Amino acid sequence: MNQSIFQPIVLAALSVASIAVAMAWSLIQGQGSGRSRRWLALMTLPGLLALVSFYSLAVHMHIRLSGWPERIGTDGFPPDLITHDGISTGLFSVALVLALCMPAVLVLHALVPRLRSNMIYPAFCGTACWLCLALTALAPAGFLKWWWD
Repeated sequence: MNQSIFQPIVLAALSVASIAVAMAWSLIQGQGSGRSRRWLALMTLPGLLALVSFYSLAVHMHIRLSGWPERIGTDGFPPDLITHDGISTGLFSVALVLALCMPAVLVLHALVPRLRSNMIYPAFCGTACWLCLALTALAPAGFLKWWWD
């Protein structure tokens, strides 16, 4: 197998692991209530799940098709790869919508005094989503071309 494919995937895996370690470290440190720490952990899930699903699809696709697809779409893909693509697309869409909507949510939290104390949660969610979406740019060019077309 071509090793150049796995360099970006390894970088993305290290990024996900770093986020997970930072999240676990903050939970272990015990700063804030247990409830708030659980919410912060929950807020990272949309971005992390999208990133993990995205890169697992890249690996799955490369293994099943012995490379990147030559054409746009999923015609001729095995059923399990089509299912994986659907899941990845859905998770990526959720993370993208959350990332795009989060500035408006933050403005709302800033304007409503009762919501200000909870502003950290949407901020954390938006940051995690944007970071994870940005990390998809590390994917191999053949996969990115197929993904965005």
